[in-house]
Amino acid sequence: MHDSNLQFDSLCEYVLKSVNAGTLHHGMLIECSDEELSLELAHITANALVCTGENKPCGICSACVKAKNNNHPDIFETDGRTKKSDAFTIDSVREIRANAFIVPNEANAKVYILKNGQNMNEQAQNALLKILEEPPSYVYFIILTTTKSSMLETVISRVSTYSILSKTDNITDEEREYVSEFVSAILCPNELKLMEHTSKYIKNNRLAGRVLELLSAVCRDALVQKSGFSGEFGFPEEVNSLCNSLTAKSLINLVNICNDLEAAVKRNVNNNLLTVRMCYEFKRAIGR
Repeated sequence: MHDSNLQFDSLCEYVLKSVNAGTLHHGMLIECSDEELSLELAHITANALVCTGENKPCGICSACVKAKNNNHPDIFETDGRTKKSDAFTIDSVREIRANAFIVPNEANAKVYILKNGQNMNEQAQNALLKILEEPPSYVYFIILTTTKSSMLETVISRVSTYSILSKTDNITDEEREYVSEFVSAILCPNELKLMEHTSKYIKNNRLAGRVLELLSAVCRDALVQKSGFSGEFGFPEEVNSLCNSLTAKSLINLVNICNDLEAAVKRNVNNNLLTVRMCYEFKRAIGR
């Protein structure tokens, strides 16, 4: 079994716990290179949101049966398969937005699954942003994308991001070493260690972006473990260290900061300024 499936199981547990606790964010962004895997998580989440049973999804209520058969009237799927598709034009997104303000037909929630979100242009994303900022209490958006870098930072800031890592084979020994060192540097009380580590990225934006991407996933796994779920993660030692050393709030802060810094790397910000910001943001995230 590959790490993506192992992480999938943990993410699924975490999301379903959030649904049952009523704490799931109204905007979700699922990043995964495996479209079938991300769609499976979206379907499970949507099913749980419309379920009328106690332990959602119960699998036996009429809502669950309809969701399983892909004919529940309050679950909508839109697929922007290609950039030329009219599924994610500004007009089509406006139609989705208008429809979202109509109360659900049967369930207590309306769920919009937007597949291949990487093909949504800037104008369409800005149109979607308007409802992501203040969605009706019953509306949930699940955006699927092969890479979150295709989404505007303003959109990412309004959703909870869930990244399902690809195979461990795709993670090089160098990347593993950098992630491990980064975690140690963040947890080390000696701030000099963090400064020394982040300085290694000054001349390598590609590596910085990749390590931040992996570090975000590791912090998210630690948060999942912190919530009481066990799983086989791609970086088990690092996940344990973060889980045992930091609060859930600090882990959430780290995930958000990793995402923000990764976006900054993609904008080719000044490397020296990026290093300074890394040190400051990571120290602030864990309350130093």
